[in-house]
Amino acid sequence: MAPLRISFLIRSFYDLLPSNANLVRWGKKDDPTCPTLPRKTALRPNIVIHSASTQQIIMVELTVPYKSRIEEAHAFKEGKYLDLRKELKTYGYEAKVMPVEIGARGFVGSPAYGLLSKLSIGGSKRTKALRLLAETAENSCRWIWSRRNERLLHKD
Repeated sequence: MAPLRISFLIRSFYDLLPSNANLVRWGKKDDPTCPTLPRKTALRPNIVIHSASTQQIIMVELTVPYKSRIEEAHAFKEGKYLDLRKELKTYGYEAKVMPVEIGARGFVGSPAYGLLSKLSIGGSKRTKALRLLAETAENSCRWIWSRRNERLLHKD
């Protein structure tokens, strides 16, 4: 077979594969730079940060455990994404799971400090963010407690 014909066949075959560019061309996606995961998964981390240039993915999982179960909750959340991390590694991604524990009474665990450091948020901005996390958790807990006797579902 002639080299030009082989080249044409190879290029036409690639036009049939569901790459990011082809998915945009076919109207299935809006952003050609958004990566596709190797497979669908039921796991849904709270925040996913992706760097295409460094092939890194950070999955942030928020946990609001009871104060005596903080270590257990952290280990559970890390283990929950272990298989997905391994699979992403086979596709060339460096995946990191960062469980962040915030207690209902405003306690912010040390992983939140580590997450902000990893995202290059330091100094007074990090202190302000940690204070805001604690205040939000405490205010949310207070709001739930103040409405403890109200019915959540109203039948009309």
